Amino acid sequence: MSKENTSKKLIRSKSGLRIVAVDENYKSPFLLCEPQWIPDREAPICTRCGIKFNFTTRRHHCRRCGQIYCAACCDHKLELPRMCFIDPVRVCQNCAPVTLEENKFFDQQIKTLTNGATFILEDNQVILSSSDILQCKLSQDHRQLMFDGVKLAPLDINTITALRVDKDAISGVKSVEIEYSVANGVEKSCVRLSTTPELEHRKTGATWIAAMQQAVKMLDGC
Repeated sequence: MSKENTSKKLIRSKSGLRIVAVDENYKSPFLLCEPQWIPDREAPICTRCGIKFNFTTRRHHCRRCGQIYCAACCDHKLELPRMCFIDPVRVCQNCAPVTLEENKFFDQQIKTLTNGATFILEDNQVILSSSDILQCKLSQDHRQLMFDGVKLAPLDINTITALRVDKDAISGVKSVEIEYSVANGVEKSCVRLSTTPELEHRKTGATWIAAMQQAVKMLDGC
């Protein structure tokens, strides 16, 4: 069996320095590719405010969308981990809000997912037994959900098609059903995880489920 090439390399693009996977097949599924820059000659005016470019009003490319803006409409310097940039880069006013939300995911929720949480495995919405306690976590390369403690194969995160969260007014989040495609991609299956009765584990489980919901939302936007 060949060993996966998970090493990374430093590259310099016209947008800045980036650390990327040597093998694109093993990059995090949450990452976005750099956009194609709109050529200067195709943008006589700012994409956002319409001001005409000249010797004093210069063109600036947004590193997230690749569109051209004036300095006032592209004045944010933000971290952009979703595109693997090392340093803060120029981002337009249109892209700044979504970039800040994505940064919360990379700064906080990725860690929650990789740390994992304790759940109980269910079958047809019935808890099988107290022995079916497992630790569910996202792999370090962000490509699989791992189920430690039970006989469940790792789940490719790209095969997830839906999350269904069950809540009640008293205890909050009770369980999550993870639906995923199998075989040729037409058939569907699911795994259902219930939070444990212990307060500490229940809170951790609810936080993990919320992070997983954001992860699926991020995948839908890729």
